[in-house]
Amino acid sequence: MQTEQIGNELIVRETPGCLWIFGLFFAFIGGVFVYGSLGGFVNYAKHEFWMPALSLLVGLIGVAAGIWIIYGAPMTKVVINRLENTVLLKRFGLFGRRESFYAFDEIERFCLVEEKDSEGDNIWFLGMKLADENETIKVSSLASHDERFVNGFVFQINEFTRKQISSSGMILEGEDESGAEIS
Repeated sequence: MQTEQIGNELIVRETPGCLWIFGLFFAFIGGVFVYGSLGGFVNYAKHEFWMPALSLLVGLIGVAAGIWIIYGAPMTKVVINRLENTVLLKRFGLFGRRESFYAFDEIERFCLVEEKDSEGDNIWFLGMKLADENETIKVSSLASHDERFVNGFVFQINEFTRKQISSSGMILEGEDESGAEIS
């Protein structure tokens, strides 16, 4: 995930290219199995009757796994415009592009979404808490085990949208300094 500020717009991008390559790998290898089971291999007639069926099953599972991996990780772009007080959430995935517009008034704040991974450890997503419906939308599709990493984006976006004030830790950093050093 990366952010870019251009004037009064903050753009947050998340591009899961490695996951898409991983999904294409599964789909390609599964496709080879499907091709072979449908008579594409040279020695197709010499196999037992159950071999093409097994090959077809393994191939279809591989293709389905590849599609599932790619579908579960769309490219995400969030454009926050401070002049128009809008948030544009764009997702581009395997089955097209989806766009959602939100006014600042519809959004309570950006937040962390906590879930558990397959091993029971906490993972964190960037989320957007809506004001009226008390609903939280997962903005990012890629999880992070580092809470501070995602929290940095949450803080930056909330500060840009004026949904939170600056951290007291940032304001009180001068406490360690003596009076002579500050003036």
